[in-house]
Amino acid sequence: MRVFEDGKKIDKGPIRLWFLQKNEGQLRMCFISRSKKAVRRNRIRRKLKEGFRVFSAESIQEKPFDLIFMSDERLIRTRFGDIVQWMGELLGRIGIFNEVNESGEV
Repeated sequence: MRVFEDGKKIDKGPIRLWFLQKNEGQLRMCFISRSKKAVRRNRIRRKLKEGFRVFSAESIQEKPFDLIFMSDERLIRTRFGDIVQWMGELLGRIGIFNEVNESGEV
């Protein structure tokens, strides 16, 4: 995948984000979880997707980025507010969105 080859990687908490900025196109994203048990893999992916949904405004959908969010079993024990805050910080660091404030609001 081009994102892994040509993109960059940043971490925040148990969330790792690979990203690649393109010249044109729309936002594409992928959520990957690492666990030996399918139930846990699915729970991790659901938490990542729901955490990103907070930021899925129309303005983001038009950004020319490829994003891959990845996490492991540590995310299962993490509070949802922390997940939202970490995702906001990651998206803010790559310039796709303004960082969230302390309460997790945009």
